[in-house]
Amino acid sequence: MSHLIALVFDDQFKGEEARASLHRMAGDGLLEIKDTVIIVRKPDGKTLVSQEDKVRKEGQRAGHIVGLVAAAVTGTLPFIMAATLAGRLVSRLLDHGITSKFVKGLKQEIKPGTSALIVLGSSDPERRQEIEQRLQGLGAKILRSDLPPEVQQEIEDEIERHKAA
Repeated sequence: MSHLIALVFDDQFKGEEARASLHRMAGDGLLEIKDTVIIVRKPDGKTLVSQEDKVRKEGQRAGHIVGLVAAAVTGTLPFIMAATLAGRLVSRLLDHGITSKFVKGLKQEIKPGTSALIVLGSSDPERRQEIEQRLQGLGAKILRSDLPPEVQQEIEDEIERHKAA
């Protein structure tokens, strides 16, 4: 099951650093990342948003494959482009990843000079401790999540314990 978690950092560059670290962990098999969004609020108040939407890309790929199959069956090439465009449109409309509404709401909550990383992904509970250890030096604070309350509290306690050390 996928979970959505929003981490806030007191530095505008830590969100990107955390995303890179999570991708390394995904490469090591510790978690599966479906979507990430970085929100940076610069000291002057301007906001930058960077979304890495794997869900949309998968929809586009599926549309392209449907187009290839339709073209092979009918013998006409326009089906490839039409199905690819349809796949792109459908994946945009469905927005199964981190929704624009969630990002817009979160943008309003972060302060100037900070960043936020929103992650939609999944991991086994036994691997969670290793993920937390690898992220400990970044000083994240959980802003929002759909994790069970006891898991969220466990993560927040671990972050505070490492800050105190």
